[in-house]
Amino acid sequence: MKVRPARILALVASLIASLAAEAQPMRGGFRPSGGSGAAEPGRSTTGRGGMTKRRAIVLAGAIFGLTSSSLAFDTKWHADATRIAMDHNGFSSDTRLLCQFTNYLTDFFSAVDLEDVYKQLPSGMPKGGSSGLQGIDIGNVARLHFDALTSHAQVEHQWKTLEANTKAALVKWAAAPSVNSGYRPVVLMTIVGASLHAVQDFYSHSNWLRKVAPSTGVAPIWFEVPETERVRLDIKTGWYPDGNKRGVLNHHDENKDYTGRPLNAQAFEVATRASTDWVRRIMAGTSEVPWETLKAWKAQPANLNGMWLRNADATFITTTSTLAGHWDGKTPAKNVFAPDAGRNKVMAGEALEMTMGVYSQNIASSSGATPTPHWVGFTVFHVEKDLAKGLYLQDVAKK
Repeated sequence: MKVRPARILALVASLIASLAAEAQPMRGGFRPSGGSGAAEPGRSTTGRGGMTKRRAIVLAGAIFGLTSSSLAFDTKWHADATRIAMDHNGFSSDTRLLCQFTNYLTDFFSAVDLEDVYKQLPSGMPKGGSSGLQGIDIGNVARLHFDALTSHAQVEHQWKTLEANTKAALVKWAAAPSVNSGYRPVVLMTIVGASLHAVQDFYSHSNWLRKVAPSTGVAPIWFEVPETERVRLDIKTGWYPDGNKRGVLNHHDENKDYTGRPLNAQAFEVATRASTDWVRRIMAGTSEVPWETLKAWKAQPANLNGMWLRNADATFITTTSTLAGHWDGKTPAKNVFAPDAGRNKVMAGEALEMTMGVYSQNIASSSGATPTPHWVGFTVFHVEKDLAKGLYLQDVAKK
């Protein structure tokens, strides 16, 4: 059976949802400490944590052997473009990694189809609600991929709205009293990471590279071409999912998401320059945001928040992407864990089991919203609502 990446990512999401459903509310939980960005664990768990870890291992094991097709600009390319953009704009390695993680969650939450996946879960495993993990409206996150824009007017609207939404969200959450100072960097970097995901996907999902004529050997980014010239280019983006609308550019034909796809290298190059420009652009337009503090942010202390970001969350990116065939297509130019494809997936599964063990313990001691504190931009503060307002999805603009 051929299984889409959405199915595999949804298996993992269902695991996290089931861990949250199984965990009982406890005193303590994660308490962000001051301005460090750290989170303190609450009361430790015993039997319940062991039960959730066993369920984690069962579900992680169920992922083996599944094959898939491409979903979006694959994770390797998103992660590399984000790393370069953050480096060029002077951000610390921890801030960069946090932005890479939240960029990845933008794909992760878009892929979830929980109602379908619940049918696949082992008998007796708890199941969450039908609205998606932690109440996230998948439609909001789906608007952050520059998909299914059928006219230049829609593309132009999408860019202007995304830029306005991103700046407004940054200003809002930089001052929101509901955000503890320890969580604020996470919330702000979720906005940056998710908006970067959209910027990067434009160059992979649109006909931009087929329409612009590079004069210096590289294609211009969107903002380098005057609007009066852009309107004559007839820019569109691939319709997703494929095949359910006639007379449109299909995602399957247009995407440049992974090694081997036409124009993949060129799309990555221009998306990377566009990402660097985007970060610089939104920083220049939001003086209210503490950018210098964010640039210097460190995940502290090293044995808690830092360990979760650098180990569990970073591993979550590579393992789930590898198992879903979403790291760099079905046959990556370079595997993450081992040169041999079979061994690469086995090692990814083993690493995911360990990550799920960490997540299950954190959920049991806190809540389903915090596999680690670095999920809260989506799962607690729902910044995707701010970013999605007014964006198109399949010919419909969100009100």
